[in-house]
Amino acid sequence: MTKIKKLEMAAAVSNEKDITVTESFFGLCEKAIYTPTGSRVKADTYEYSQSNGERLIALVDSGIKELEKELERGVIVRATPVGHIRAEVCVSDDRQFLALNILKFSNFEYVPVRGPRLFRGHDAEVASRLFKVG
Repeated sequence: MTKIKKLEMAAAVSNEKDITVTESFFGLCEKAIYTPTGSRVKADTYEYSQSNGERLIALVDSGIKELEKELERGVIVRATPVGHIRAEVCVSDDRQFLALNILKFSNFEYVPVRGPRLFRGHDAEVASRLFKVG
């Protein structure tokens, strides 16, 4: 599991009004809570090959209704140990909140493809099915 403050989208998640981030033990431990439900928010990163990463971007950009249809059809976007495209994901334990930032490797660093996207409620539940969260 990754710390939220280590993510490229750390400021966007920390500044979100529905997220409370607290640090303890001299800043070594952090805890994020999605305040509307009181659920803990965990951060993780996933890497994808060029083709699977482009597929992930297309699915996210297609909208929730289309994404839900594709997931019901059994579409899976497989992560790889090392990839050209990285997804930073923050998701609440109850899957009612999800923050997603997709980055692409370019000039020896990961640069954002678009800004962070935030999902809530049903939309977050659907989008979380793209990732191994639990």
